[in-house]
Amino acid sequence: MHRMVKTKLSPRQLMILASGFSFGTTPLVLPSSMAKLAGPDVWLSILFGMATGMLFIWIYAKLGELNPDKTFVEDIKLYFGKWAGGLVVVLFIISALVLTDQAVWYMGDFIHTEFVPDFPVLPIHVLFIAVLAFALWCGVETMYRTTELLFAFLFTFIIVAILMLIPNMKPENLLPVMEKGVPPVLKGSILYIASCVLPLVFLNMVYPVCFENVKESKKALFKGYLLGAFTNLITVTVCVIVMGSNLVSNIRFPMFITSKEINIFVIFSRIEAVTFSIWMSVSFISAFSYAYAGIFGLAQLLKMKNYKILVLPIGLLLAVYSLNIYTNTSYQIKWDMTVWPLFSFTLGFILPLVLLIMSIIRKIKGKNPI
Repeated sequence: MHRMVKTKLSPRQLMILASGFSFGTTPLVLPSSMAKLAGPDVWLSILFGMATGMLFIWIYAKLGELNPDKTFVEDIKLYFGKWAGGLVVVLFIISALVLTDQAVWYMGDFIHTEFVPDFPVLPIHVLFIAVLAFALWCGVETMYRTTELLFAFLFTFIIVAILMLIPNMKPENLLPVMEKGVPPVLKGSILYIASCVLPLVFLNMVYPVCFENVKESKKALFKGYLLGAFTNLITVTVCVIVMGSNLVSNIRFPMFITSKEINIFVIFSRIEAVTFSIWMSVSFISAFSYAYAGIFGLAQLLKMKNYKILVLPIGLLLAVYSLNIYTNTSYQIKWDMTVWPLFSFTLGFILPLVLLIMSIIRKIKGKNPI
């Protein structure tokens, strides 16, 4: 097989990547969907989802540890064989590219709805994908170094924004606790896991093959997941505390609307533009990771030496398909709450679990992957 030049990343970059990937577009759309399912118990849903998510992260970390010199695509081809593995890899690649377009659609819908309702959506998508293609062309190392520089500012602003919302918080909005029992909490947890945990399987395209110290990168993966999960917990809970679960469940972009409530001495007010910049940056991390997984995976499937050749044609396809990824907002909400959890469970749990079991069996038999 033709091997591409290895990219080397640091454990700190993986931690930042995992936290940003887990956080992703969550604050834009998830609070509303979770509030519909769990009501004021969204914080319990996220806590349960966080705890359960540790199992999935362990599967991803262990799979990488047993196959330190291979990407997720190479694992699939190795353990499933040429033909079956090829079909599964194609499904994985298509899924990664579809998820890239989902992230593009979310951001386009957000900008179109909140800032330029009279402006066509397609130019917004094209601009976002053009920047994405440029980042892919620059390479994963350049992108993640840039993310490392943005990290301190992004999370500092989130903390400051939450602190400035304290005067608007109403703790009674979290009551009553578990009024309708356990089922709503579990439903909210399933949606959280499907949206914020299982997609991290795409990071196995860079972990651990892009890291020299597998042990340290494994720790960084868990740290990044927990950091992103706690950020999700805080931001979603703040939405409910400030506005109440009933209002949150009927708002399209709860966290953005919540940020409009900030008004301290007139000076610190109307900071939603900064909030928009934060969500755009974090969403870009998710979109880049999905796109890189899909394009790099396709390059490995085709045994190409350089994935960058595929950036332009795939970028054009993403731009064309971005308008059709969802027919409308109602369809997007229904698909994300009903179809996506099942698909995500298959791709993010069943597939890596089967690969992990096969890796363990191979190790027990003393046959190291070549």
